[in-house]
Amino acid sequence: MFDLIIKNGMVIDGTGSERFSADIGIKNDRIYKIEGSIKEQAKKFINADGYIVCPGFIDIHGHSDFTLFTNNKGESKIRQGITTEVLGNCGFTAGPSTDAHYGDLLQYLANTIVLNDEQKQNWKWKSQIDFLDYSSKDGLSFNIVPLVGHGTIRVAVMGFDKREPDDEELLKMKALLEIELQKGVYGLSTGLEYEPGSYSNTEELIELCRVVKEYNGIYTTHMKNEGKDVLKCIEEAIEIGRQSGVSVEISHLKAQYKANWGKVNKALDLIDNAFDEGIDIGFDVYPYTAFGSGLLDLIPPWVKVGGPKKMIELLRDNDIKDKVIKDMQTESEAWENPMTIEGWDKTIKIAMLKTEKNKKYEGLTINEIAKHMKCSPFEAVIYLMIEEEASVKCIYFAMCEEDLEIIMKHPKAKFCTDGRAVATYGELSKGSVHPRYYGTYPKIMGLYVREKKLMTLEEAIKKSTSMPAKTIRLKHRGELKEGYFADITIFDKDKILDVNTFDDPHKYPIGIEYVVVNGKIVISKGDHTGELPGIVLKN
Repeated sequence: MFDLIIKNGMVIDGTGSERFSADIGIKNDRIYKIEGSIKEQAKKFINADGYIVCPGFIDIHGHSDFTLFTNNKGESKIRQGITTEVLGNCGFTAGPSTDAHYGDLLQYLANTIVLNDEQKQNWKWKSQIDFLDYSSKDGLSFNIVPLVGHGTIRVAVMGFDKREPDDEELLKMKALLEIELQKGVYGLSTGLEYEPGSYSNTEELIELCRVVKEYNGIYTTHMKNEGKDVLKCIEEAIEIGRQSGVSVEISHLKAQYKANWGKVNKALDLIDNAFDEGIDIGFDVYPYTAFGSGLLDLIPPWVKVGGPKKMIELLRDNDIKDKVIKDMQTESEAWENPMTIEGWDKTIKIAMLKTEKNKKYEGLTINEIAKHMKCSPFEAVIYLMIEEEASVKCIYFAMCEEDLEIIMKHPKAKFCTDGRAVATYGELSKGSVHPRYYGTYPKIMGLYVREKKLMTLEEAIKKSTSMPAKTIRLKHRGELKEGYFADITIFDKDKILDVNTFDDPHKYPIGIEYVVVNGKIVISKGDHTGELPGIVLKN
């Protein structure tokens, strides 16, 4: 007897092959049989007549490590068909931490997570794996694949020092990395746009990636620049792969800000040429023309040396503040300054704030906030940085649709959310979050496949399942095959769609009928069943 049989579905197996009609029989957590008609009995049945049955989506670039400890049901991810998420991206992870730089770590994480005082006191994770084991102790809706953050490791050893590590410090960084790899993380992520990751040179990253290569891991990189220097940064990522032999994944490929639109064609040529040379390199992309980051991006680099706490002290000095405002209005070779673009303050929206008195500004643009404050947009930015202790999440409208579609269509493209699991209720329903948190995969299958016909459904599913699995080297996931884990998403191809917007982001998508994780039904007819079969996958 089977535990579950999925009957009468149209199967798309994740390989890119054409769809076919079949039943799927599941025992325990594995697919036991796939054939035209299974006659045996089962404890449970799903009638998938009229629906697509495919592997659960594998989100190769997510950040739910910073929300699952608050709500382990992972609502906005599981309800869009995600059964596995790769997290620990962009250099930011909870651990490893060291006593010597505990305060520095809290400052570093302020750019990606808002922690209350009680959470800060308990935020002393000696390892990323320890933190995720804690977060998953009561189960999860989907599986998680851990990476460890380069920024967190660098902070643990060097704090915010703006310099190269000496030999002893580099050895300490490599030792911390090796401990994480031994505990089961799948690789190293960087956030080279953010301090102190931005202080790293190529040689430091090559040395660390040589350790990752020893464990057959992956190097995922949020590059130092995704605008004017995007091509130079891709060349650096390629060189790291060439010198270390590590597998390289360029995170959320884009060309941001209008002056750089069109550079994606050259970017893709660089990646293709490197791949043809024998370098194991790929990239991922989300289906939106806005990115999420911190308000910290708008502060000139020289003010951020020493970390956010020191920066806030400097911004309180009126003479320094005046110099900062002058720099905010000036083009510079030292950083990509979006505030020199006409109308910049109308293209940056505040997503999340910490203090109650400023919550009224969530969902508003810098332009709208400045009008409310009766000050310049530059002064509004500085006010919020000081008041919120540098912990301000934003949405930047900076890419173009043509570039996005060129990237999505590329045969090496893999799809991701670059988002975190949130919910329409409780603590995680707060803030004006990026719509990708809820709508990424339904938007791909609904808008870009069904309506725009940018690619076939088979290709879109392949880019969401087997391709990420192979990149991360997940065993027996990402395809519908006998003997593989039963991670399965079932959806109505004629209805699947994201229904949320930037102005109204907290809405679940439509058309996702069932989601099965490790053989258990987690979503049934669009509702969460309460099952929590997801686990931390360890390398």
